[in-house]
Amino acid sequence: MTIFSIISAVFVAIGTGYSIYLVYRHKNKLNNTPGMMISMVIAVITGLLSGSMIGITFGETFLVVGVSMIIGFVVGFLAGHPIGLLAILMGSIFGLLGGINGAILGVFLQFINPTILLGILLGFYIVIIGFVIVYIHVATNSKFSIDTGELSPFAIIGGGIVLISLFLFMYSSDMVKIPGKNEPAETQAAQESSNQTGSTTEVDVTSASKPKVKMLVTEKGYSPNVIRVKKGVPVEFEIENPLENNSCLSTFMIPDFNINNVNLKFGTTNLSFTPDKTGEYTFSCGMKMFKGTIIVE
Repeated sequence: MTIFSIISAVFVAIGTGYSIYLVYRHKNKLNNTPGMMISMVIAVITGLLSGSMIGITFGETFLVVGVSMIIGFVVGFLAGHPIGLLAILMGSIFGLLGGINGAILGVFLQFINPTILLGILLGFYIVIIGFVIVYIHVATNSKFSIDTGELSPFAIIGGGIVLISLFLFMYSSDMVKIPGKNEPAETQAAQESSNQTGSTTEVDVTSASKPKVKMLVTEKGYSPNVIRVKKGVPVEFEIENPLENNSCLSTFMIPDFNINNVNLKFGTTNLSFTPDKTGEYTFSCGMKMFKGTIIVE
């Protein structure tokens, strides 16, 4: 996946960089509406794919959204700069929106099958940025011309049918693993029950002066999944993640104690918090499929 992400990043850098270069080179011929539309298209498609790649690679929502917004904004600004103030404004806005949507999509895709879906997004990017480059050449060079009337509508419809068939094929096969899909009702019910109550493993550190909880990430959830702590006493979690696959279990959250989207990379992750209120509170994976309980006494 890392190699494919690098390849995708290279395509984005070359395609977007060349497109912006063409805009700067032919800025006198791309004024007003055409230039503004080009800057919007470059910004939104670059922000979308860049955000998706960053979301799939890193997974931490806050950081991913922030970086993707910056990338989208900068690309939109650069694409609109040679055209004018309105182009800068529209390009930056569309870049921000593309970055946000791409980041959220990427964080979600990391839990399913990122390689295939990233490949589809890269394909769309190549097609769209290719059209942008072709349009700039046609609009700025009298030697180039394209008669859109020669494009048969049946070819467009045929391409749409192929794309829909591809999505349906992946959905019905095991290439894209969607949680809960193709599982018998009994299995889903058992898994849901296990996620909520599960094979309970409990640890009590209320009597420890410096409580430390060693937690293991397994394919069935977190162990222990019931933890008793004392109010006002700082608790340290030492979470061991032996799973090399990037699943929702690699994201850890305790929202009630401001622990959100902690990335549990392969190996050990340490985190600390102070339970400042009594009661029962939930910790979970990124998609809230696997859960546990913290009991503060």
